[in-house]
Amino acid sequence: MLYVILSVVLVIADQLTKALTVKNIPFEESINVISGILSFTYIKNTGAAWGIFSGRRYFFIIFTALVLIALTFVIIKKRTSNKIFNFAISLIYAGAIGNFLDRIFRHGSVVDMIKLDFINYPVFNFADCCVVVGAVLLCVYIVFYYDADKARKKEKTAESSEENGNG
Repeated sequence: MLYVILSVVLVIADQLTKALTVKNIPFEESINVISGILSFTYIKNTGAAWGIFSGRRYFFIIFTALVLIALTFVIIKKRTSNKIFNFAISLIYAGAIGNFLDRIFRHGSVVDMIKLDFINYPVFNFADCCVVVGAVLLCVYIVFYYDADKARKKEKTAESSEENGNG
């Protein structure tokens, strides 16, 4: 339940940052936050990262809906006590929902506003941050914890079978 609440809070934070951007920054204009490092620039992205597949609103809506269904299935079926896994899934879920809401309610575009001025990198948003950090944490989980969790689950199943006289 804690991770569901976390996802809801992250979606609210994403939508709030987007609403504040639309309200306070003129389209395609920037506000310098830390000179040469960070600015807020309001743009609309009709594609994915770096604007790839621009204009494919219904593809992204369907794809994201499928991802959200898969993540819901993982959340329900995968039940693990591993905090890294749960946190990673919460972040990815929240980021997917945040951008999904934009694609549905903002005529297929996603509001982006975070611009790193010290490198040539696409403008992004809070939901994108959630997805990327969640994906990195999911990779950490898979590399360092997945096998241990799998072995623990197998051990529990064997113990349960022995207790029930099936072993």
